[in-house]
Amino acid sequence: KQWYQRRVRGNKNMKRKKRDKPNHMVLEMTNVYQMMSHGYIKALEGFAIQGKLNGYLDKKFDNEELRFRQRFLPFNISMPIPLEISKYPSLSYIIANAPPGQEQELFQESLDNFTSVKQVLDRIPPQHSVDCLAKVVKMNCVQMSLVVNGHCKDSKEPPILDFSICQNVPFMKVV
Repeated sequence: KQWYQRRVRGNKNMKRKKRDKPNHMVLEMTNVYQMMSHGYIKALEGFAIQGKLNGYLDKKFDNEELRFRQRFLPFNISMPIPLEISKYPSLSYIIANAPPGQEQELFQESLDNFTSVKQVLDRIPPQHSVDCLAKVVKMNCVQMSLVVNGHCKDSKEPPILDFSICQNVPFMKVV
């Protein structure tokens, strides 16, 4: 009986180990990609308000009619009316009716998003994909901090999206 009582008391004093949640890493990476996409969207909206994306979208992505035909051809359904890329900014309320100085707020929000992503990536154990993302995020933080401080404000060149470090996520070069 004494042996049993000692064993029970010993079990009560033992600390319970915290179990790792199996989907914790997946949730963290999903959060990282979501914050990064918000950062990219805010940065591109700011560049569009500054007028740096005029003509850039026309050269790169203006083949909507072909895209819609290829996408909906297998389904044999009526296709939506193709819309030129150059008309998208005129449809966007944010870009068309932006008050002066709003691009600085958008750039600051983008910088805040990239900074929070950098903090989350610093907590995640190192892996190849995480290291790749960390490099891209750090470079984007530097570029956005330069833009917030007024670097290349008078330039009309669009930002360059470079996929050389990471295949899935570009870093922005402001020229």
